[in-house]
Amino acid sequence: MRKYFLLGAVALLATTSANATTDYAEVTAKATIEVAGTFECDDIDYGTIVVKQGNEQISIGTADGCNDVNDTWDLISASCTSVSPKCTHIEAHNSGTDYNIELSNANGDKIDLEVYDAIDQLSTMLHIPANVKPGDYTSSFTLTRTY
Repeated sequence: MRKYFLLGAVALLATTSANATTDYAEVTAKATIEVAGTFECDDIDYGTIVVKQGNEQISIGTADGCNDVNDTWDLISASCTSVSPKCTHIEAHNSGTDYNIELSNANGDKIDLEVYDAIDQLSTMLHIPANVKPGDYTSSFTLTRTY
């Protein structure tokens, strides 16, 4: 009797799963691809910057003629070769995009550069941290314009 009961229970379970409901969904996949053209921009070059040993944080920007915005008096000199480079592109406009770029030297020390995308040129602000370490600080980034 037990044997028939177990066989009946297994048969009941088998018929229950055979009557299961199946749900489905249709999914649409889409990709839009655009191919970007190119334009040229001059490099950003703050040249040689000399600061006092044990300096406070210094910010140097294009708007103030390459002077210390913070007025810490810890900036001795800055040559500011090309801090507001010009860009050539198909249509002049302001994209309104700001870029925060981290520049580093060979030892991994870092300084920050803010770049403001303006019409036909870039405005920049270099932030030198307190007690900055000497070295050549570099980086690169991709500037985009959508029109």
